Amino acid sequence: MDVVVLTKVGGILGPFAWIFGLIMNAIYEVLDLVGIPNVGLTIILFTLIANLLMLPLTIKQQRYSRVSSLVTPEIQKINKKYKGKTDEVSQRRMQAETMEVYKKYGASPSSGCLPLLISFPILLALYRIIYNIPSYVNSIHDLFLTIATPIQQTTGGAAIMDQLIEELRISVSSFDFNNVEKIIDALNGVKTTGWDTVANAFASNPDVVQAIDKVKDTIININSMPGGLNVMDAPVHFSQGVAGIFPGILIPILAGLTQWLSSKMMQTDNGSKNSDDTMGSTMKTMNIMMPLMSVFFCFTFSAGIGVYWIASSVVMILIQMIVNKYMERIDINQMVEKNIEKANVKRVKKGQKPLKAKAVMNVRTIEEERELEEKKEAELKERVTKQVEKSTEYYSTTQKKKGKLASKAGMVQQYNEKSEKKNRK
Repeated sequence: MDVVVLTKVGGILGPFAWIFGLIMNAIYEVLDLVGIPNVGLTIILFTLIANLLMLPLTIKQQRYSRVSSLVTPEIQKINKKYKGKTDEVSQRRMQAETMEVYKKYGASPSSGCLPLLISFPILLALYRIIYNIPSYVNSIHDLFLTIATPIQQTTGGAAIMDQLIEELRISVSSFDFNNVEKIIDALNGVKTTGWDTVANAFASNPDVVQAIDKVKDTIININSMPGGLNVMDAPVHFSQGVAGIFPGILIPILAGLTQWLSSKMMQTDNGSKNSDDTMGSTMKTMNIMMPLMSVFFCFTFSAGIGVYWIASSVVMILIQMIVNKYMERIDINQMVEKNIEKANVKRVKKGQKPLKAKAVMNVRTIEEERELEEKKEAELKERVTKQVEKSTEYYSTTQKKKGKLASKAGMVQQYNEKSEKKNRK
């Protein structure tokens, strides 16, 4: 699969990319000052800071999940109440009762989606930055500019670049030879072993060859990773035998494993244990499919993307542990009461009656109801199992010789005697 490289992101993602691009550049410059300029380490630190900045959204999402554990059982009861009732009056009543439940808990059907909608463009912007670091890190941009400038000045350079893009399987969005940034995009897609190919292609221009010789090693070094890996290269090369497989194979494995662990930790009890819960089933499927997709893509994308996914998942696991500890200290009932107070302020302004505080359903009550239902189901299953066992034992002991008339007559007699005893009681 070809890697798509892009210049600085515009449109709705532009402001997010600009802000996080400044952070990425600052991290690299600090590492450069202390003598360890490295793209892989920059990506890890960048991921940590980016996730910390998104922490308020994470907490907001977790708050909604906790409140949802109260909302969902009540919504299910309302849906059960109006099941099969398709008339207009019933539908209006069901909708009105549903909205009252959300108002009671200071939530809305879209409360859980809002943090996701906000974080989605941020995540896309982060992804684009990781994809095209030279556009956002000035020092790295200058290294590639050293090569791109003489390339642009080469006679017939456009045709040579077109050939290189095809030969090295580099995909550039709307490649334009007259735009030096697009040339940098293409050069950013050159793998470690591809620089000699670029130098040979521009052998007619000594300035290009000299520029490549000058900065090639620096570009390779800043992209280097432990184990002989490179941020810009695919982590696994099966054609190179064991050396090309290990330790690069660890990147897709760790990417899938850490993402799965992160998804597991983010799962919260939303109050629904019904197997017919479509949303719950969808989330379970996604929690399995997404890690598997990460493993697959890590084999084809550059190692830098895999490092980003691993770092992001590890950071999210650590943050989730902190958030869970924080949420455990929150009294859900108090949180719900505060939500009701806020809702009542709005209702009074609209001339509506305030919600009563006693309308708040205690968390322990919900949990007790669940436990009681589960206990009843378990007891019923146990009774049925015992009855089946007794019945099987009874008839097996009475059937002495299968197929004989005397045996059948004995069974009938014993059955009649048993029935008479029951009737006497």
